[in-house]
Amino acid sequence: MDWGKTLRSYRGRTGVNQQDLAAHLGISQPQVSRIEAGTVLPGPDVASAIRALIQKPGNRGLFDGLITTIQFSPHVTCLVQPDGDDIRYVALSRGFREHPHFRSIEVGQRVRQQASRIDEALMLASIGRGAFNGKVTAIDAVWTAEFDHHVSHWQGILTPVRSSEGAWFLHCAMKPLAEPQYLALMADRSEPLVVHTIK
Repeated sequence: MDWGKTLRSYRGRTGVNQQDLAAHLGISQPQVSRIEAGTVLPGPDVASAIRALIQKPGNRGLFDGLITTIQFSPHVTCLVQPDGDDIRYVALSRGFREHPHFRSIEVGQRVRQQASRIDEALMLASIGRGAFNGKVTAIDAVWTAEFDHHVSHWQGILTPVRSSEGAWFLHCAMKPLAEPQYLALMADRSEPLVVHTIK
């Protein structure tokens, strides 16, 4: 854990100053300043107190709240992150984990390893279309996938999000489509990906 970044982020979210944080942790304000600057590491007791503080629901950051929301959602949603040449699952919704096509997928697995090649290509195409350039608000994607020799059609809204540390992720909210729905959607667009950007 980057203790300095964690404390600065916590103070930025909560408006707590170094003196009040020091009092809460049972250390001096200069010690908080040194931890935030990265010149010292917290001892085991202070590290434990920091973890307990930032893990309280009211103290967690917006990104942590997003992950929790995804995990408990009954809809088919996930959060993925580029990892070098791979894309990995970071969070899976209850609806995703319970869907027959996705039951074998776990957090940390590569998208291409567990999902169809179409899903991997979709994620890579989204990234290639500028998902992380700061101007893309969402990507509306329609695709066909094959699972166990069964063809299914999907629509997904892929939303780029950033953590408080600046890392990029794609939030993917998906729904299965009946074939007539899929054909109707494809008839109204020139390609499977529609990129929405800030004008």
